[in-house]
Amino acid sequence: MHVWCGRLIKKQILSYSITFLFIGIAFSGCLDDSSSSSSETEGWVDPIVESENCENCTGLDQNHQHTNLMQHFLQTDNITLIDYHNLNCDGNEKPPAELDNTAGRPCYPEYKNVAPTPGDNSEIAIEGNFLEGCVKVGTQGGCYAYVSSYNQFEILDISEPNNIILLSTYYAEVARIIDIKVTQDNNWVLINHELTNSELDPIPNDDDANSGANRLDLIDVSDKSYPVKRAEWNNPPAGFHNQDIHVYCSNDIPDWNTDDCEVFLFGADPYPEINGAGLYKGTQIFYAPDGLESFIQGENESKEIVRWGGYSPDPATTCGGTVFNHDNVIHRHPITNQILLYVSYWDAGLRILDVSNPPPVADPNGLTWPQNNEVGRWLGCPTDSSGWYGPEGGGHAGMSAEVWTSKLEGNGWIHYAVPYDHLICNGISKYVDESEWPASCGTGPDDPEFGVNWRHYTLIAPEYGQNDNHTGYVRTIDTTDPAKPFLVSEWKLPGKGVRSDGSEHEHHFIPNIYIYSPHNGDTGTNGNVYWTHYHAGTWITGHDRIWETIVWKDGIVNPDQGWQAIEKMGTTDTLGYYLPHGPDWLDNATEELGYDMADCWASCMIPFDWGLQYDPRGYIFVSEMVTGIYVIQYDGDKHPDYVFPPLFNA
Repeated sequence: MHVWCGRLIKKQILSYSITFLFIGIAFSGCLDDSSSSSSETEGWVDPIVESENCENCTGLDQNHQHTNLMQHFLQTDNITLIDYHNLNCDGNEKPPAELDNTAGRPCYPEYKNVAPTPGDNSEIAIEGNFLEGCVKVGTQGGCYAYVSSYNQFEILDISEPNNIILLSTYYAEVARIIDIKVTQDNNWVLINHELTNSELDPIPNDDDANSGANRLDLIDVSDKSYPVKRAEWNNPPAGFHNQDIHVYCSNDIPDWNTDDCEVFLFGADPYPEINGAGLYKGTQIFYAPDGLESFIQGENESKEIVRWGGYSPDPATTCGGTVFNHDNVIHRHPITNQILLYVSYWDAGLRILDVSNPPPVADPNGLTWPQNNEVGRWLGCPTDSSGWYGPEGGGHAGMSAEVWTSKLEGNGWIHYAVPYDHLICNGISKYVDESEWPASCGTGPDDPEFGVNWRHYTLIAPEYGQNDNHTGYVRTIDTTDPAKPFLVSEWKLPGKGVRSDGSEHEHHFIPNIYIYSPHNGDTGTNGNVYWTHYHAGTWITGHDRIWETIVWKDGIVNPDQGWQAIEKMGTTDTLGYYLPHGPDWLDNATEELGYDMADCWASCMIPFDWGLQYDPRGYIFVSEMVTGIYVIQYDGDKHPDYVFPPLFNA
């Protein structure tokens, strides 16, 4: 990271396929004279420094400190901080012990952005009728954000992105809440508890608390100031790392009542067990009996949810790699209309399952559902002698097992899958008025000549604790046909690394403790993708031109042949980055807000971005583990109907 004054970086576009190309852009400002400059990198301020206090390095790299907030005051000029909240509820870092997991505590606006900052934030989920003014009618509507914070979660009103308001904090009797999801009606939240590093986890106050349980909890948040737990599922030995929730309704426009809708929960078990059929228990699926309303009982009563099914990859399809289920994501495919579960495994790859029709009878061991419903996968292990997954097939891109399981090659260790909600066609989506469509998009996906240019993409990225070769690739997988996924573009953090001996490395690399690894992402309303990269901050990339930049063999566009028909992959554009650093209006946010620096695997570095979500009005909500929640906006996402300028003096 480089020390510099003010917001200096002008908009730049860096294009990538297998190798990257810097497009020369003029920059202005007060860059340090000692910063390196060449014809390739002139004007580019690289926010990444691998070696801390490097004795053999020169210039700004020599005295870099990951813990020095003032050395991480970097962003591109095309990104604006709209609002910030340090998640201070009522002036206390922890609530009184007597709450004991019965309900949340209300929060007060006067404590926004004053000390102390509780810290230990992880995932964020947002939900609401954003394009309808966030109008709340009864128990439905409104726009809210939910933030998991290890031993608690927060609820924020985000109706106005430039004035986010903390409504309440729910404090769990057990800790290690890693992930959080919310139903579409904003009335139910699903949280997990995972025992991973109990010696570091914050321990709740009361006597019967522990530092990590193995559990899913279903929380009633219909009253945003008074969230209450209604149901749970205990799952030894470690609990769930990630989960998703889906409400199945018989009507296209649900009324969210018991008769019309049923709720299923999809948990990712990071420590799989062998079941009776010899398959790994990786993904577990649960059912909330009789819908959600049946759970509304006494304040401290809790019902047990029911395991309904499960899935794990056939060991023969993993190339001997690690079977580790990291994340589950539910998504309705915009072409097939299937409800698909995207499952990210370390070395078993990306698995796509059809969960459109849950069976009427439970299959708790997951022997048939959705075990028999695998639709497609993207991995390097050929399992058939012919066809899409065979040695000459498409999904695995012709890689051997040795290449697929090699993290130095950037493969395996898939952490998170991000499917687009819509189709992309050469720079536009359904959100662009048809009068502005390029001719190559024709009349839409059903156009007999140009329909092939409307594509569906899923983004995947590996998470590495350490990697001597690179920071991890963000890969764009074409999932237009979910049965035939194939790779169309690759991107990694730009720039070159400097090792502790002062030598230059071709790529940036991850020296330790996940420092520059990709983590979670989200898609926008067009082709932009937003991704957190821990200490490297939040990055915005453009994927809308990938299809038109692919070089096809013999000039013939042939998606049915997948990677076999591609001579050169398409390009992903780098659009900007933002490093959270506390509010711009404070001289030293670390001192003034009292950032919690207790958990050194993450908190000893600022920033350490965990999760983010895209607001379709054109705003990005970022959860930074140490400092809180940031609302930022990329210039390319601005919309004249949703203008929320910052209400502070930057």
